[in-house]
Amino acid sequence: MTLRDRLKESRKKAGKTQAEVAEAVKISQPAYQALESGRNQKSAFLPMIAQYLGVDPYWLTTGGEGDSFQEKEVHKPTIVEYGSDNEFVWIDVVEANFSCGSGESIEFHFDAINGKIPFPPSFLKERNVTEKTMKIIKAKGDSMSDFIKDGDLVGINLAQTDVIDGEIYAVYLAGEGMIKQIFKEADGSLILHSLNEKYRDKLVTEENGKNFKVMGRQIWRAG
Repeated sequence: MTLRDRLKESRKKAGKTQAEVAEAVKISQPAYQALESGRNQKSAFLPMIAQYLGVDPYWLTTGGEGDSFQEKEVHKPTIVEYGSDNEFVWIDVVEANFSCGSGESIEFHFDAINGKIPFPPSFLKERNVTEKTMKIIKAKGDSMSDFIKDGDLVGINLAQTDVIDGEIYAVYLAGEGMIKQIFKEADGSLILHSLNEKYRDKLVTEENGKNFKVMGRQIWRAG
């Protein structure tokens, strides 16, 4: 069963129209139609669509069974004593800061480590990260709610800076660090999209791209 089949089946069982689903998760009806028709195969809105339709987000997204999307992407606190259990990998919770280097280069660094969170090695292996390439930052503001709320912890993969259309990234633009969903335009520009409709999209062009840098892709969140 394909994504479009799972969407259509779930929507009909829930007794909802395409317009009702689109309105509930704050996307346009054409954007939802693109998913249900198969023209688009992935979206950051799929977990919210699954929640609205009352189905398992992991099943809706992948067609698989077992651990749900929420269990994979939202961390459940694990109580272990730091350094006492070598079955866990400890990931830094950091404050990211940016600075402009020579020429057009932009560098980011971590001025403060505010703690560590344990993850099983299988989590890191599945996402192809290590304790060096994964860092955890704290989200600020509500521009990405309800998927990422103010104060949520967000895990990012520092090794994934190439933009994949529709994925969520921690980025720097014109002196500000932010978390945004990124869409690629045909002319090479990028749209930094906020899931909260109160916020307007930001456009990254060749001109202002000199002040833009991708820190890494969002691979986990907890709140």
